[in-house]
Amino acid sequence: MKHLKICPKCNANLKLHSDSETQYCDICSYWTKAGTARLDSIMIYG
Repeated sequence: MKHLKICPKCNANLKLHSDSETQYCDICSYWTKAGTARLDSIMIYG
């Protein structure tokens, strides 16, 4: 499975947690499941 390398929030490097299922950013505390990106900060108006 591919992993994100750059944090989508602050553009810092993401680190892989020891459980190999989550990635996190030390700078802004962003976290996501490995290989995905959380979209909770994006609002879609329809």
